[in-house]
Amino acid sequence: MSLHNDAKPAQPVIKLSKEEISDPYLVLEELFDFAHLPQLRSMLWDWLKATVTGGYNKSLSSRERENILLLYEKVEKLIEAAHVLQGNSPHQKKNRRKKAG
Repeated sequence: MSLHNDAKPAQPVIKLSKEEISDPYLVLEELFDFAHLPQLRSMLWDWLKATVTGGYNKSLSSRERENILLLYEKVEKLIEAAHVLQGNSPHQKKNRRKKAG
């Protein structure tokens, strides 16, 4: 299933700083400064379980809920950074030249 067909091609980047837009890899550094891969996996799993089971307020501590919200913000920035990187990729630039020509 692809949601790409419904998306507008030029969406504004609103969560990244000018520095992060210039160097999207800073977002990766920020993400892994926040947590290491095993912790990120665990937080994502907790997030999924809590939302699917409806146990967000019941099964997670206040600190765990706060971490999930922080993770959401980091994932949102990660998606924007990936968008910036994808838009700057040689493959994408080649496709834009073909469409323009």
